[in-house]
Amino acid sequence: MEKTSFTSSPFPISSKLSYSSYSSYKSYPTPNALVHFPYRPNPIPQTPNPKPRNGYLVSRSLKFRLCLMMFLEYFVPGATVPVLSLYLKAHLHFPVYQIGVILAMPALAGFLAPFLMSHIADRYVSSERLLGLCHLFAAIAMVTLAQQTRFVPFLAMYCIHGLLFTPTFGLTNAIALHHVPDAKRDFGGIRMWGTVGWVVVAWVFGYFWLRGGIGDDRLPHALYVSAFMSCGLAAYTLTLPRSHVQAKDRSTLMYWNALRVFKQPGLILLCVLTCVNSMVHQFYYFGMAPFLNQLGYRSSYIMPAMSIGQVSEVVVLGMLGACLSRLGIKRAMFIGALAQGLRYIAFAIGEPTGLLIAAIAMHGICYAFFFTAGYLYIDQHSTPETRAGAQQIFTIMISGLGVLGGSLASGFTGQLFTGSTNGHIHYGLFWLVPAVVGLVVAAVLATRFKEQPDRS
Repeated sequence: MEKTSFTSSPFPISSKLSYSSYSSYKSYPTPNALVHFPYRPNPIPQTPNPKPRNGYLVSRSLKFRLCLMMFLEYFVPGATVPVLSLYLKAHLHFPVYQIGVILAMPALAGFLAPFLMSHIADRYVSSERLLGLCHLFAAIAMVTLAQQTRFVPFLAMYCIHGLLFTPTFGLTNAIALHHVPDAKRDFGGIRMWGTVGWVVVAWVFGYFWLRGGIGDDRLPHALYVSAFMSCGLAAYTLTLPRSHVQAKDRSTLMYWNALRVFKQPGLILLCVLTCVNSMVHQFYYFGMAPFLNQLGYRSSYIMPAMSIGQVSEVVVLGMLGACLSRLGIKRAMFIGALAQGLRYIAFAIGEPTGLLIAAIAMHGICYAFFFTAGYLYIDQHSTPETRAGAQQIFTIMISGLGVLGGSLASGFTGQLFTGSTNGHIHYGLFWLVPAVVGLVVAAVLATRFKEQPDRS
């Protein structure tokens, strides 16, 4: 892999990052700042074993390949996640509490996958090949899932799919991070294309394809689109450059040692608040599609409407680096938590349409300012020896405990406020539950959490 710099000194980049360095639910999701360089320096020969330097740039061809990988990676869940709860409710007619249980299944993968895959990636098989295998088997599981109509078989197959697919978020992050010399500068511009993939499928499938059907008859096709793109990405991984990383022994001591990171002042509180806010965040994915459908929006408009949140995410992530340098991480996370609570209040009001669109557009602030900033804070307070394990533990708080608790809580909350006569959810009360919890998170963060200086 060729790296270039603004200087005349030859230094290649040698990264030791592997899957266990960064892992997340959508995960981690949709990071950092975009930087455009107006000119391209001349290629420079390489010498062995240099230290990464911020002046180096990722070659355009390699950056394009990594961006395409991210595009395909997030295209896959973008076809199903926004409308899965609607599919289960309107097409399979599952009770609301069962929908919450089904949506909690990927959280089990959030517990198991980081530990399992961190022991396999780059030790027995390269991250690129493991990514391809995960997508291939996930595609098979998704096709099988599309044929299930009863609760227990659907639940079991969705759990299997989660175990196969959830590790791919961390694998794509690790592959990209291996090839970039400066994560804060380069990773956001690559990861942003994952969000673009999510937006594209919302319009290509959600708007142009669904509106050609009658009612919800084309909604099951979302699962087949996801499976098809998983197969495409599995094939594409064969063309990705190899990382050439030999993983060190990752015993369970890595995770025990990482717990020392959380002994630092405020980090345990930060983890608890992040877990609770992840539960609050899950109410959005559970309730948004059925909410818009109950308001009278056609299925073909739901995914494009929700994609407004991803568009705002791209914009916010493009500015995140500059915002963090001015605000600091605590203030940024407070803004993210506050925006989370306020947008649920807007959903509870329910009208006019402009208010709903504005609330959906706050998704970028809610996610990037809180969760992305949280990952960066953990990274700043970790040592090279504890960084991988600390990131895994933090990911489990978000994608494991947070998603599990949030899915179950939103399912039972929806069931609690479901009318006995018409089967409709009273969303005015439903949305107030995460709104109150989100505002409490913001208040505790503002009054109890004290941001500590970067240990580096």
